[in-house]
Amino acid sequence: AWGERVSVSGPVYAAPGGSPSVTLFTKHQCTLCDKVKEVLAEVREEAPHGLDQVDITDPGNEKWWDKYKYDIPVLHVQGRYWAKHRLSPEEALSAIADASEGTFEERNGEPDASRLEGK
Repeated sequence: AWGERVSVSGPVYAAPGGSPSVTLFTKHQCTLCDKVKEVLAEVREEAPHGLDQVDITDPGNEKWWDKYKYDIPVLHVQGRYWAKHRLSPEEALSAIADASEGTFEERNGEPDASRLEGK
């Protein structure tokens, strides 16, 4: 029921000084999201970064719900679109390395469900 909604928004772990921040767009009970978090946790030592979660079902996050509801997990790094659905350790290492050097380029293919639904 709607009353049982659990928000998963908030910091997962902090970025060590000056390292890139990763944002995971997610919601409660998203198994693909958990897999992405495992990959990020695996590469943390080699590619330091911080991780924050944005629950797309939270009040105030309608913009993200409209865009990403069919595609979570969606990842941003340094506020730019990075990846959706799944992530390999190699991709994670490469993008976080680019972000820490300031050379990360926003990826193509950012999902936008609202565009498909003609909103």
